[in-house]
This record gives sequence, structure tokens and C-alpha cells, in this order.
Amino acid sequence: MRATGTGRTALTTAEVTHSTAASEVTPVTSAPVFTPMVAQVVPLRRDTAYAPKTGVARMPVEVQFRDGTTVRTDLVMSGSQLYAANIQTGRAVEARESARALGQD
Repeated sequence: MRATGTGRTALTTAEVTHSTAASEVTPVTSAPVFTPMVAQVVPLRRDTAYAPKTGVARMPVEVQFRDGTTVRTDLVMSGSQLYAANIQTGRAVEARESARALGQD
């Protein structure tokens, strides 16, 4: 339980789950949560690391939000996800090279 500032106490989630009387529950309101929209995720110019023990690769990235804020984190990929990303980026590189050869880039 925790104090609500009104002389009453609010039950924790565990206490609500195990409560026998619904009338014991004091609703606790909170401000709405703002979820920023992602504009893009940009790979950082650092090496992607593969960990054989866990079987995952970590690519450093920067997540850029529409409100202008950014956060740096890792894009974590399993072996199969890494393999698929390799194929897909390989196709993009080939398309870029073809466009450059045609003078379209």
C-alpha cells in the first residue's frame, strides 16, 4: 500500500490482484503518457559486434524522433535476422551501384 495524500491508501497491483473486496481499491490517476514518434533510425559509424556465446549481433544506432530528440542504442539481431539484413542491404548496395552506373545518383 502507498499513501495517496488524501488520508487513504492505494493498493499495489499485487494487492489488487489478491484483494477479496473490490470496494477496497482506491483509483490512482496519472497524467497521460506521451509516446514520441520515431522519424528514423540511423546506423552509427561504429562496428557491429557479434557475440558467439549469445548468438546475437549488436549494431550501434541513433533513434531520431520527430520532436528532434535522439537516443543512442543498439539494434540487436539474432543470427537469422543478421543474415536477412545482410541480404537486404546487399540488394540496396547493388541497386545504388546500378543507379550510379546509369548516372542516376
